[in-house]
Amino acid sequence: MPARRDALGSILGLAVFFLGVGLLLFTFKLAFDLFSVDPKDALKLKDANTLEMGTVGSTLTGLVKQILLLIVMALTGSLIGSKGVAMYTESRALSATKEEVVEVKREEA
Repeated sequence: MPARRDALGSILGLAVFFLGVGLLLFTFKLAFDLFSVDPKDALKLKDANTLEMGTVGSTLTGLVKQILLLIVMALTGSLIGSKGVAMYTESRALSATKEEVVEVKREEA
């Protein structure tokens, strides 16, 4: 007799998958907000002729840090989503032990 499909595993797999998708959507929203800012405002430039190198340097460092965090968040969300898919597919597979397969073959013969 083959093993039953695991309903709890399927539900958990779907929940983990949707958690990963939610994290990806949140990351995309943060990226959209970050990249929709005017460059003058993002770099805190008051005038095109005056550049304060200390302010521009620290602001540029902050932007690079935010971009790296977005990359980490996107990778984390995609890994969580893929684990959810793996959990779901494993819980839906009908698994049988070697002994069960041997018993079924004996019954057929």
